[in-house]
Amino acid sequence: MPYLDGCVSISRAARSGPGLLLFKTLMLPAVILLLTCWEYVRQWLLGLGACSSKRAWIIAGLGMTGAIFLVFYVTALGTEGDWYRWQRRYGVTFYFGGTALAQLLLVWVLWPARRQLANGRLLQPIVTLIVLISLQWALGVFSAIKRLIFEEPVFIDRLENVIEWWYALPMATGFIVIAWLFARTGFPMRKP
Repeated sequence: MPYLDGCVSISRAARSGPGLLLFKTLMLPAVILLLTCWEYVRQWLLGLGACSSKRAWIIAGLGMTGAIFLVFYVTALGTEGDWYRWQRRYGVTFYFGGTALAQLLLVWVLWPARRQLANGRLLQPIVTLIVLISLQWALGVFSAIKRLIFEEPVFIDRLENVIEWWYALPMATGFIVIAWLFARTGFPMRKP
């Protein structure tokens, strides 16, 4: 159970065998969905009047950048060499970083107007998204300082794996909450 014992990282779970083909088959179309989602977020924010066009573009741009780097990560799995390591390292870093920043900025623009937007119907999903994002950022900070707290390399490796699995869960769940936000507003969209 990787969420508890850190037996394997997410990428190692899908690095070879039938898991690799299944992972690539599911994740590459997921990139299209992520790109579409972030474009819808941009249009939705503008339709609500929740923020300026510039802020909406920044949020969508960060999310889309993360999605594009997910392609580097997914296509690199199952290969070897320096190029593979570069794709995997930066693909993961920019996917998780871009997505986490986009979700954080989404909450940042929604929170001040939470009572006015959609007649206050967004408060519950915004709070849920804040909890998920807070968990992600807390795990990210803990991951950054874990080597200062622990010394045993095998334990640190297992801890990294557990953190990775728990970090990905609220991030993915955040997209369900974004759909909930859309549903609460009737999905008003405006193309600039």
